[in-house]
Amino acid sequence: MTQGTWIEVHLLVPARMAEEASLFLTEFSGRGVILEDDPVGEGAVIRAFFPAEEFGSWQQDELQRYLSRLREHGLFPLGLEVRQAAAEDWAEAWKVHFKPVKVTSRLVIRPPWEDYQASPGETVVIIYPGMAFGTGRHPTTLLCLQALEQVWENLAGLGAPGTWQVLDMGTGTGILALAAARLGAKVLAIDVDPEAVAAALENVRLNALEDTILVETTPINALRQQFALILANLTAADLGHWADAIASRILVGGTLIISGFLTQDLPAMVTCFSQFGLTQTGHLTQEEWSALILRRG
Repeated sequence: MTQGTWIEVHLLVPARMAEEASLFLTEFSGRGVILEDDPVGEGAVIRAFFPAEEFGSWQQDELQRYLSRLREHGLFPLGLEVRQAAAEDWAEAWKVHFKPVKVTSRLVIRPPWEDYQASPGETVVIIYPGMAFGTGRHPTTLLCLQALEQVWENLAGLGAPGTWQVLDMGTGTGILALAAARLGAKVLAIDVDPEAVAAALENVRLNALEDTILVETTPINALRQQFALILANLTAADLGHWADAIASRILVGGTLIISGFLTQDLPAMVTCFSQFGLTQTGHLTQEEWSALILRRG
C-alpha cells in the first residue's frame, strides 16, 4: 500500500489488558495490530490501522462503547488517540516491530524483510504481517502451533502425510497451514474473508508452497472431503455454530485442534463437540486462552 491516507487508532492499556484489547482491535479492524511496550510506563500500546474511507462516526462510536464496556468490568484503558497516518507510515510500522521469533521448539516465524539462519532442527516460515489475523504472536495462534506439533506423530496411523489432507479453517494469514505444510502435509486453507485469502496466497507464494497448499473461499459446509486433521482458530461463537460441520469432515481416527476461546469456555467447547462424536485428548493453556485437542473415534 503506497498511496492514500489511513486512520491510526492508538490505544494505551495496562499490560494485563494487552491481549484482550489486541484481539478486539484485530477483529474490529479486520487486520493485524501492532503491540508494543509503553516507553514511559508499564502499559502496552496497541496500534490498529483503517483505510480512511472505512473509518467514520460508527467506528468512533464503537470504540467509545468498547471502552465503556471495559470500565463496567473495572478495566480502565490509559488513553485513546485517533489520528491520520500516511500509507507509508502504516507499511513501515510493521517492519520496525516484527522480527524473527521462535514460536515452538522448532518453528521460527520471520517477516520477508528479515534474514534468519536456521539452526539444526528448526523450520522457518515466512509471514507478511498486517494483512490478516495470524502472525504467530497471539496466544491462540501459539497454542495451535504447539498442539499441531504435539499431535503430528499420532497421525502416522492414518498413513503417510501425503496420502491425507489437513484443513485450516479461517486461515487468516495462512500461518497454521504453512506450519502443517512444513511438517509434510497437503493442506486446504479456507477463509470467507477475501482479504485473508489474498494474505494467505501471498504467504504461500513467499514460502514456495504453491504445490502443497490450496487456498480457497469455499465455506466448510460446501466441502465434501474428509480430513485427517482440522485446525480451527476461531471465536467461541463460530466454533459452536460450525461444530457439526467441522466434526463431520474429520476422518475416523482423525484429530481436531481448536482455539480462539477463553479457558473459562473450555468445558462448553468439550461438551459442544462431544455431541458430534469427538473426544478430548488434551488441551493447552496460555494466559487466559486455551486450545483443545479432540479425536474422532
